[in-house]
Amino acid sequence: MNMPVAAAALGLAVSVWFGISAVRELKRDTPGHAFNAAMIHVAMVTMLAPFCLIVIAVYWNR
Repeated sequence: MNMPVAAAALGLAVSVWFGISAVRELKRDTPGHAFNAAMIHVAMVTMLAPFCLIVIAVYWNR
């Protein structure tokens, strides 16, 4: 495993963690800063997770 794959795996793990906690916060359905931050985290996860998967797929056998 090389550095890009390790970095992408770490990024994917962090992204999944933030995604899960954001969904838990959104299920509370209470208005405020935490709800707004959770909406932003969901958007960031939808952009970062596919990029991490692409990096892992491209650099896996290098």
